[in-house]
Amino acid sequence: MKILRSSLVVLFMLVIVGESYAQTCEKDKVTHKEVMQLMETFRDGYIKRDTSIINNFMTNFTDDIVYMGVASHEFFRGLKSVRRLTLWDWKKWFDLRLPLDKLDVRIDKNVAWFALRGTSGPWRNNKIYEIRLFGSMIKQNGKLLFKQICFSYPAPLREIK
Repeated sequence: MKILRSSLVVLFMLVIVGESYAQTCEKDKVTHKEVMQLMETFRDGYIKRDTSIINNFMTNFTDDIVYMGVASHEFFRGLKSVRRLTLWDWKKWFDLRLPLDKLDVRIDKNVAWFALRGTSGPWRNNKIYEIRLFGSMIKQNGKLLFKQICFSYPAPLREIK
């Protein structure tokens, strides 16, 4: 009888834990709409370049964000260094245009991956070039955040007319 009672208690506990896990997983599933909203926030930040909102902008990244720019020295980890790069970009870098209607997205449970071709420029030669952006997002505690972002230019550079 003791074994039967113990087995029922264990079974009950497993059901409760399983239900709790299922609810947590459901709340952290990524939707396409959430990906688009986060990408719009990122795009708008680079269009408006309003340095007064930088602290709010940084809430869109995980604490351990990895961010790779186009220059060989632009490999940043963590919010503090990404914040510095973003401020520099907003003050001094070329215009960045990201056509979100061309966004390629893959979603699996609480993770999303994205890839996109945009433009940057005009450069000092008054030309505009293709730039590529790809990365990953993760949903934690009900909020979708950037986990990794990487910018790159194709080689050779592709001028956009």
